[in-house]
Amino acid sequence: MGFTHIDTAHDYCADGTTGSCKTGSTQLGISKAIAGVARDSLFITTKVPGCGKQGIGRSTCAADSLAAAEANLRELNTSYVDLLLVHFPPLGGCGALNCPVIQSQWAALESFYAQKKAKSIGVSNFCVSCLDCLAKNASATVPAVNQIEFHIGMGADPEGLLSTCAARGIVPQAYSPLGDSTPELISGDLVTSIGAAHNKSGVQVALRWIYQHGVAVTTKSTNAAHLAQDLDIFDWKLTDAEQARADAATKPKGTPSFMCSK
Repeated sequence: MGFTHIDTAHDYCADGTTGSCKTGSTQLGISKAIAGVARDSLFITTKVPGCGKQGIGRSTCAADSLAAAEANLRELNTSYVDLLLVHFPPLGGCGALNCPVIQSQWAALESFYAQKKAKSIGVSNFCVSCLDCLAKNASATVPAVNQIEFHIGMGADPEGLLSTCAARGIVPQAYSPLGDSTPELISGDLVTSIGAAHNKSGVQVALRWIYQHGVAVTTKSTNAAHLAQDLDIFDWKLTDAEQARADAATKPKGTPSFMCSK
């Protein structure tokens, strides 16, 4: 089908929950599923938790993050990942109290990258203040990616985050492009009326809107027909008027970072 991107984390559990995985991490199943597949044909993204969360201590954040990154490699049975993300900033954002903590964690990821155990490093759920925190170190590696919630209903530039990423050379990547499988983004009047003009589904309209904003999309499905539809968004485009209608939508609501704002 053309899907070769695997987006995972240790705390994505085999039973579909997140957090402390009583049923084991999905990464163990992924390692079995990709056994025998040429490694360079896959793009694997994984994550380490934010400082102070899920086994990553605040005072030991750098060392704990490196240990978590190494554990990811073992679970995935690979010598490197294509993209390693800080999953979220410290609770409360990246103000004066937390900024040194996240800077130490970022330095740990830079070390992992220097060892060629990650081809690129990035962040997830980082608001502008957290990106500003990293930028205070002029020699710091610029995050390759900021993976955030982004979908119709959130506006064209929520909290100024997309324009900030663009100015700094950071690629924004959308998770939850359909919200929480929200009806408005699958079969709602806005997306279906626009889709009818192009012979496309509401889902395809929602994904195309994200793409036209210069944002990469992470999507998933266990349905082959849906996977094919998700790929069929590149040979057509929304008109300026259609894009503007979708930009103006205010539902479903969302936030690009659940850990901080602005």
